Amino acid sequence: MKHIALSLLTAALLSGCGATKTASSPALETNKAIAQTEIAQTEIVQTQKVEKTVKQVTKLSNLTDDKTVYILMDIPFRPDSHIADNIENECAELGNQFSNSVLKYAKKQKLSLKAVDQLPANGKVLKLSIDDVYSAGNAFIGHRKSASITASYLVDGEMLATTEKTRNSGGGFFGGFKGSCSVLAHTVNTLGNDVAKWLKQQTN
Repeated sequence: MKHIALSLLTAALLSGCGATKTASSPALETNKAIAQTEIAQTEIVQTQKVEKTVKQVTKLSNLTDDKTVYILMDIPFRPDSHIADNIENECAELGNQFSNSVLKYAKKQKLSLKAVDQLPANGKVLKLSIDDVYSAGNAFIGHRKSASITASYLVDGEMLATTEKTRNSGGGFFGGFKGSCSVLAHTVNTLGNDVAKWLKQQTN
């Protein structure tokens, strides 16, 4: 009987040891899953950062190609000019009209121009400013208007050429029916043609 009881006790102890060795820890499995999840999230974030950087570089390279010349959509009045406040306020569209005129006539000169909100630091740039605007007369006594501009051609930030141009206008056909801003728009439209022809000479 003693031998039987001892055998049963030994078997029970061995069985208990085996159970301890093969049992898995729930806490260990949970920590392992959390670690794997964190690694996967880190890889996703890093991939997104790389994709964002690639898009930014691609966008920048597309912005400044070798052929396109960039100008502002709205040409500014020169800050230190003596243009009357009422002209700047009432004829605020002159800058946009001037830009559109340059684009229109540049197309006729077979130039590749693109209007942007902000000029790039690199590439080809046509920097324009409205330096002076003179407005006298009216539709009843006749218009006497003029506008002066400066155009500078830059490549990768280096100025290669610059010019100043002025145009006068009495209103043209039906000038007696036009307001002052309409007549001034006629002057910047003509200046746009002048600038496009000048730019063509610089890029040949």
